Amino acid sequence: MHLHAESWEIIDHKEVPQVPAYYDEAAVQITSISSKDVIQTFTFDGPSCSSSPSSPLQKFKLLRPPRSPSFGSRSSRSPSPLSSAYDDDATFEESWDNGMAFRDPHDFSPAQAREALISARCQLLSSSEMRKLGVNALFSEGWTITKLRKGNKYRLQVRYTARPAKAVLRSGASKASLTGLPPFMDLLEGSL
Repeated sequence: MHLHAESWEIIDHKEVPQVPAYYDEAAVQITSISSKDVIQTFTFDGPSCSSSPSSPLQKFKLLRPPRSPSFGSRSSRSPSPLSSAYDDDATFEESWDNGMAFRDPHDFSPAQAREALISARCQLLSSSEMRKLGVNALFSEGWTITKLRKGNKYRLQVRYTARPAKAVLRSGASKASLTGLPPFMDLLEGSL
């Protein structure tokens, strides 16, 4: 008898192709642009139920890919397979609106999807690949977010693509001028 493992079903998918990143020209000057894109994939497990289903604080886990030389340098033409071989169970918390009627407590809220996208961008910017390139900003960026389900488990897969750049701050500008949000996050307000 052959047992077939249940596979992840795609529930929703949103995509923003690479677009130029925005920086205040009065605060930031781009001095060089990398000749290649950086592509990284991040996977987030769905919120786990606490002892009280009405608890406003839910957790979901970021599953980090194993540290391998090929991570982060995948070609945009090669698909990044979903794998359960991710090793680090670092968690972060995000509150969500319990007032949403009929929402599965294991599912992601739009606020949690936005937080996962922001987290993926921050991790890309602080990655070892970016440090090796000597860059500190993004010249262009895009993303895909795929919501998956297997039984009553949910997962978000965020694939972030960016063209790294080196930027310097102009006189009087704060380091916060280099930070930003992923483009077109309003797409996540809908059904995701």
